[in-house]
Amino acid sequence: MTHLTSDELIDAMDGLLGADRQAHLDSCDTCRQQLAGLSSVLAEAKQASVPDPSPMFWQHFSARVNTAIDAEGAGESAWPSWLRWQVLLPLGVVAMIILALMISVPKNDPAVDEQAAVALEAPAPSDNWLMVANLVGEIDLDDAAEAGVVVQPGLAERAVLELTAEEQQELTRLLKAELTRAKS
Repeated sequence: MTHLTSDELIDAMDGLLGADRQAHLDSCDTCRQQLAGLSSVLAEAKQASVPDPSPMFWQHFSARVNTAIDAEGAGESAWPSWLRWQVLLPLGVVAMIILALMISVPKNDPAVDEQAAVALEAPAPSDNWLMVANLVGEIDLDDAAEAGVVVQPGLAERAVLELTAEEQQELTRLLKAELTRAKS
């Protein structure tokens, strides 16, 4: 049978050695001497005191590593120095912020603004309009689109934004009442 390997000696120190290899250790003087030597070295290493590094060690260490990286990469790098992650990361963040702002800020369409102004300046519904509305009755969106009655996108939102505070409160009250009525 062969002697214990270095891994098996460590397993023996930890008490994890297999039964057949433990039997070899019990019968082999050479392996027992190696295990005793390894145990004494480990005991001495545990007793040795290692001083803490100087407070400046990590700063100097970091500087040395950065210098070594720069020196190694300088000759073989095909990328310009401004394309390093320290520059690209902030630029990427700024680009993401600009993109988010471009997406979230609505665009003003002069044609829609003019149509909204005309719609808001229209007079209050007269009795004639109410009579037409009563004659037509309820009409669904598809029928209205086929008849050419289409509301431009954004007109309703602009109309709500231009309501006075009292009108906004009344609109809120009416919507809540309608939602409550629809639930029951």
